[in-house]
Amino acid sequence: MRIIVIGAGEVGYHIAERLSHEAHEIVVIERNPEVCRRVQENVVGVRAIEADGSSPRALEEAGVRDAAMVIAVADVDEVNIVACAIAHQYGVATKIARVRDIELGEHPILAGGKVLGIDLLINPTRVVADEILRVIKTTGAAEVADFADGRVQLLGVKIGPGAPLVNRRLRDLRSVQASSPFLIVGIARGERLVVPTADTVVAADDHLYVVGRRDVIPDILVLMGREAAATKRVFIIGGGRIGLQVARALEAEDISVTVMERSRARCEELTKYLGQARVLHGDGTDVRRLVDEGIAGTDAVATITDDDPTNLLAALLGKRHGARKAVALFKRQDLIPLVTSLGIDAAISPRLLTASVILKFVRGGRVVSVFELPESEAETLEVVVLAQAPAAGRSLEALELSADALVGAIVRGEEVLVPEPDTVLEVGDHVILLALPRAIPAVERLFGL
Repeated sequence: MRIIVIGAGEVGYHIAERLSHEAHEIVVIERNPEVCRRVQENVVGVRAIEADGSSPRALEEAGVRDAAMVIAVADVDEVNIVACAIAHQYGVATKIARVRDIELGEHPILAGGKVLGIDLLINPTRVVADEILRVIKTTGAAEVADFADGRVQLLGVKIGPGAPLVNRRLRDLRSVQASSPFLIVGIARGERLVVPTADTVVAADDHLYVVGRRDVIPDILVLMGREAAATKRVFIIGGGRIGLQVARALEAEDISVTVMERSRARCEELTKYLGQARVLHGDGTDVRRLVDEGIAGTDAVATITDDDPTNLLAALLGKRHGARKAVALFKRQDLIPLVTSLGIDAAISPRLLTASVILKFVRGGRVVSVFELPESEAETLEVVVLAQAPAAGRSLEALELSADALVGAIVRGEEVLVPEPDTVLEVGDHVILLALPRAIPAVERLFGL
């Protein structure tokens, strides 16, 4: 199908690149000539048009009359809203707009964009804040994604010192899996992601991606050499829109919160919106101030300013001076691979999170959830088995999935199954699987996506 992407910044470029691998016709509209040229030269099979995405003439040139979807992720909210409203008038079936202004995204008069014909309004602040909360509250994990209404979780976990799993083959874990159902679906080693087999041996430096029942997550973390403990105190560096959202959510769960913000004016605003949280005027990279304000006694430090280098340095300082866990926000994707080697526990990417929400919507109602792994192009999908899908009624072995895809769990009613080769998929099953980009087309065919 034809998909028009408006805006080729970090999110738009990433979406166009991903969808170009999936046999879609992708047209990008971007007003910056250099960015437009970058798309045209580097993304195979994608046509780029240098124009304003809210221009009816540009949309017509992009083929809006025959487009199935418009994804508007330009840097200006109003451009995205107008572009989708125009696409609605042309009869485009699905319109997605990114809006950074929380009021635009949540004010009841807009009804989530429905009054303008927009099918999905994405607010990155909300998406990123929710992810930071999940990671903060799951103390032993670097990445956390919920599936099957929260009954199943994907965890990204760096193997801890002395972990019981080290030097063991995955096939030797069957006895452990019987009491704590889980499956290792991916292993990050250096700069590459490995989709493991039964004979894969866990190494001391591995970063594991594990799918398991939510109620056994503490047991899984112990096997990984990590501790699962309640989060009671959090130190937030950066009191912008995301910092405020995270602080308010933590307050609602009776977690003690300290927010440090370098703008005095913003500090005064924060005190109006927060209740019991401490609001401090200061620099999050000031070591003496961090120590004096009790960074050593916190369960987590979250560095979420608008500046990547500040977030990196503040997270390192917070962890070095006693915070149990360090979570950092990075807009630049190239900084994320540095995280594990430097000792930061988790990296949050607004680009990947926003793109995951959009990719889920692109693939229709049969895809319930999409989570992109931050250090690779792999995706974890939750798909529903429909009666007409080729996968229905077939065993996993008979599906002949490539080595680049692995089913991690099957949710059947109230039961969570750890898949075996002879497990037969039934209509209505929720299948949670990890797939590298080259395996996505085959997964789409099997599940009728």
